[in-house]
Amino acid sequence: MMETLNDKGYAEWKPKLQDISISFDNIEQVLGFSIHSQIKSYFSTYWFLPLEAKYYIEQKEIIFNIIGINQYSSIDKVIKDNFNFEGSHYLNDSNYFLLGSYCNVNGNDSYLVEVNNETSEVTAVDVQDKKSIKLADSIEELLENMKGIW
Repeated sequence: MMETLNDKGYAEWKPKLQDISISFDNIEQVLGFSIHSQIKSYFSTYWFLPLEAKYYIEQKEIIFNIIGINQYSSIDKVIKDNFNFEGSHYLNDSNYFLLGSYCNVNGNDSYLVEVNNETSEVTAVDVQDKKSIKLADSIEELLENMKGIW
């Protein structure tokens, strides 16, 4: 990742294009299903630090963090640890990937950010109250429409 200091001395980290091809064959064999192409792209295109973002949908302000991927991450371990994360989702109609462990919807910070492996739909999920809010049709759409916190 590249660091650039602004005039106030703050560092801005830019994503770095991955230069190593990642194979998902082994992890898909372990999981017993194919990983959606959007999720594969998320893990195999750029290295980046965790992202903190603001998102607006249906008059709701949503602030969330999504996990970062760096060249020292074990992609297999991250995927294995975050697919069907124990106790993280009350829906069981598909396999879900935990994209962010902190999500605040209008002051309620008990939400998680999850991606449906079948459809690539991204959802804010309140596990305690068993409700969810659709954020985007895909990871790509989420990334394109989120705003920085600063």
